[in-house]
Amino acid sequence: MKILYVSSSTETGGAETALRALALYAQKQGHTVKVISLKPLGAVGADMRQAGLDVISLHLVGKIRPLETAGVLVRLMQEIESFGPDIVHAMLYRAIQLCRLAKRRLPFTLLTTPHYDLSRKNFFLRLIDRALKEEDNISAAESQATKAYLLQKQKYSDKKVRLVTNGVDRHIFRPNVHLQTKEREKWGFSAQDVVFVCAARLSKEKNHRLLLQSFASVAAKNARVKLLLCGDGPEKEDLAEFVRSHALEKKVFFTGEVSDIYPFLLVSDVAVLVSFVESLPMFLLEACSCGLPAIVSKVGDMPLLIRHGINGFVCNEQDSVLLSALMAEMAENKVLRKKMGEESSARIQRFYPNPAQVYLKIYEEIK
Repeated sequence: MKILYVSSSTETGGAETALRALALYAQKQGHTVKVISLKPLGAVGADMRQAGLDVISLHLVGKIRPLETAGVLVRLMQEIESFGPDIVHAMLYRAIQLCRLAKRRLPFTLLTTPHYDLSRKNFFLRLIDRALKEEDNISAAESQATKAYLLQKQKYSDKKVRLVTNGVDRHIFRPNVHLQTKEREKWGFSAQDVVFVCAARLSKEKNHRLLLQSFASVAAKNARVKLLLCGDGPEKEDLAEFVRSHALEKKVFFTGEVSDIYPFLLVSDVAVLVSFVESLPMFLLEACSCGLPAIVSKVGDMPLLIRHGINGFVCNEQDSVLLSALMAEMAENKVLRKKMGEESSARIQRFYPNPAQVYLKIYEEIK
């Protein structure tokens, strides 16, 4: 089977990480795979190329501009015609809409997976989505929250929407005590240090400022806590200034953009993600699969994965006092961290398997 994946970007992010895992799995199963990134190739795109995938960019830059978008649409149609795919699988907003427009001119089978919170798009963009949604052969929702929004607000057909939740390859993301010791030694972390990790784009919707405020409060009373911030983005300088102004340079570490989060998860003891908006983030799934408890905000499917008091804590994304208290509890209670981490790993195994096999079955069904 010839499978063409089209994504708005191949930068470091949850959707891109899911794309990489799916494309590599499909190729490993003997299918012919090609990946198109609308934007210039990012770290995940480079990683896919290095792994032997055929990955190209259409060099879309900046915000939506009619002439530039039209040019990219023409090049996308040319690539589809040239490759002759059995399935086109589009991910992220721009890629989905351009593939839908291309399908009005070319005959191909289209499956879409949003990997974003459509409710955060403006009215005009949501209107475009509703106008073009009928071009999908199947619309796959990566979370319960996404499925509900597509059906209830965007009026997608129940017959076309499939729930294919994000999941994890547990052969890759699993606890490893030996590697954990080596990775912590690289950072100079002792066995007594408690390391929190947040992997997310450094942008306002990810709510890093609240996280830093809460962490500063915990660090003032606990000298052993550390925080890894994995990612890059427009808020980096402001966040770095906060760290400097609170003398946290030896406790908070900006790793920059990373294409492989696994070593950072091995270093860590607790995952934290208190975004204003999320669907079902890959970082959280991968952290849980590695046996980490988590503290999350009550958005998207995160409270379905993290059960309050069972494998982590759920809090209001605007309550820095509560977040500080929860982080302090995690930092001071090793037994609790271990118990919750084991439950996190078990929940992944039970409820969030690698979705690649499900997607390949859908491809066979609709091609």
